[in-house]
Amino acid sequence: MQLDFTFDTYKKLLKGFIDNNYHFQTFSAYLRNPKDRVVILRHDVDRLPANSLEFARIQSDIGISGSYYFRSRKTGWDEEEIKQINNLGHEIGYHYENLSRVVKKLKSNHDTNQILNFGLKDFETQLTSLRQLVPVETICMHGAPTSRYDNKNLWGKYKYSDFKIIGEPYFDLDFSTVFYLTDTGRRWDGFNFSIRDKINGQQKYWQEKGMVFKSSFDLIDALNQNVLPSKIMITFHPQRWNHLNIDWCKELIFQNIKNPIKWALINLRQKKVLIP
Repeated sequence: MQLDFTFDTYKKLLKGFIDNNYHFQTFSAYLRNPKDRVVILRHDVDRLPANSLEFARIQSDIGISGSYYFRSRKTGWDEEEIKQINNLGHEIGYHYENLSRVVKKLKSNHDTNQILNFGLKDFETQLTSLRQLVPVETICMHGAPTSRYDNKNLWGKYKYSDFKIIGEPYFDLDFSTVFYLTDTGRRWDGFNFSIRDKINGQQKYWQEKGMVFKSSFDLIDALNQNVLPSKIMITFHPQRWNHLNIDWCKELIFQNIKNPIKWALINLRQKKVLIP
């Protein structure tokens, strides 16, 4: 019996792309020189950075590289593992969440401009800390599903290019030509459970074209049938992938509890936008 979200299944998925003549690029490499038949490998390191190191080693062993975005919090931050992943030839980026982060710390009400200002200062502080360990050229927002603040809105007022950042996927990829896949919700069709990790302008189009997959095995079948687009960004959350052990079981149970809660948040969330 084949089980999904194991490291063995992950290896089979990578092999499926390789066997079907896809190249792999980091996000920064794609921005500089995009290949024609390509997978941009993105990893959001929310927690369990040791899982990300295992991913990085698997990729290094077969000669490919990916981008790893680290949150500045204890659950997803390990300086030695960040350095090791970088030394294996992978890109390190900042998984920023500065608006939702500073709002939690504020003890009194502040207006929008003050929140944005505090968020920018926090962004600079955390980016500097990461750059003391490794080079950083790209960033990617953390969705912060329990917060009403969308961290991307920091860039409605400021420019990340002022910090020598060359790209942020949600701003610098043309998703009309780049197909987006993410394992949000521990499934590949988890966009219904995602509050912010989705592409609103394209998701309906992809669904109409039948570009919806539930499991990694569905993806492998689609690869072998040559029905996937030529350009893809694929986002992994490495904490969701494990050897077949107690950690795999815990993640399965956790996501089965979490997904309905996120679905409820999406449906109950007020339409008012705090930072337009």
